[in-house]
Amino acid sequence: MEKSKWRLFPEREGIVPYIALANCVIPLFFMLREPLASVWPGLLLFVVFLVAYREQFWRVRYVQHLLIVQLAIILFYVVAYEPGSAYLGFILSLPLSKQRPRFILTVAIVFAAVTAWASIPYFEKIGSVMLFILVPPIFGVCIMPFIIRNAAKFKTMAERLKAATEQLERMAQQEERQRIARELHDTLGHTLSLISLKGELTEKLIPRAPEKAMAEARELTETARSALKQMRELVTEMRVVRLAEEYAHARALCAAAGIALTIEDRVYDHKMDKTADEAPSPTARTPLSPLQETILAMSFREVLTNVVRHSRASDCKAELEIQEGSVILHVIDNGQGMDEKEIKAASGSGIAGLRQRLMLVDGHLTIQSAPQAGMQIGLHIPRTIRSHQGG
Repeated sequence: MEKSKWRLFPEREGIVPYIALANCVIPLFFMLREPLASVWPGLLLFVVFLVAYREQFWRVRYVQHLLIVQLAIILFYVVAYEPGSAYLGFILSLPLSKQRPRFILTVAIVFAAVTAWASIPYFEKIGSVMLFILVPPIFGVCIMPFIIRNAAKFKTMAERLKAATEQLERMAQQEERQRIARELHDTLGHTLSLISLKGELTEKLIPRAPEKAMAEARELTETARSALKQMRELVTEMRVVRLAEEYAHARALCAAAGIALTIEDRVYDHKMDKTADEAPSPTARTPLSPLQETILAMSFREVLTNVVRHSRASDCKAELEIQEGSVILHVIDNGQGMDEKEIKAASGSGIAGLRQRLMLVDGHLTIQSAPQAGMQIGLHIPRTIRSHQGG
């Protein structure tokens, strides 16, 4: 059986415990300045201190006892050698932050009181300069553990909030899918079943009773029109994501990320840049169906999110225009760009999702990019021409 490799500190702690050992230099400096007879007790306690420091990472049940041992040794150095030895207290900041607030407060009071008491004679020699010497170690032991503790708590809360938000989004999406499924089953399911039955009946009546077959065919046509109307009503009831609304969201997102955003809407001759005071009117519409507009808006949101997260760009431009019967939204940034291999690798995840989304409305995606030359993404959606009479 292979023996486990001996480690000074647990691997999960990384290099932080090793860096913290740098605080041992100051007390050793003061200690080695003393006569040899006074140095040996300090060196012996220093070995005990290092053993206690290491064991606190391995013996979780005895962390508080080991911290008390380390605190006692630090205070001994402060009293027996120099108050500057209090800088060794920085080594306690991280492990203290993981303890209960009452324990942290007790250690802070004891450390501050003993350090201040031991420093009184030095105030008579060097005056207020002693304050500048004592403030950092007192801050490191008395205040920093609370800061680290609160930062860790906020980080945990942020992670939980993110997880809860993602869960709510998944639940909302699932609920929306179930609602659409119920609507399709209750409205279109019955109608399509009726169309199927009437189609079979019409097929049987054609050789026997052509007139009845013609009547059934007319009813079949009316039923199909009714199904189409139900489908349109169902799509209309679904929430439509307006492209104009995404303009405002994009402006806020890029402003928070420090990216200068310019939006040019050539379809309605609307222009909005980073200094604009107003977002485009939510009632402004592109010459697209509600479904097409929703797909375009959601795709624009995903592209812009990727620009903020990955491009490292300082400037971004979005252009909406009509070319040869298609509505095209170009998103251009001056970021780090990608080469062909990176684009192909990305096509297995986010870009593939964009392509699939656009294919739902017969659209397609174009990408032009090069390393350190930015990226241009084109969202192409065929234009829908509507009849004023048909609505």
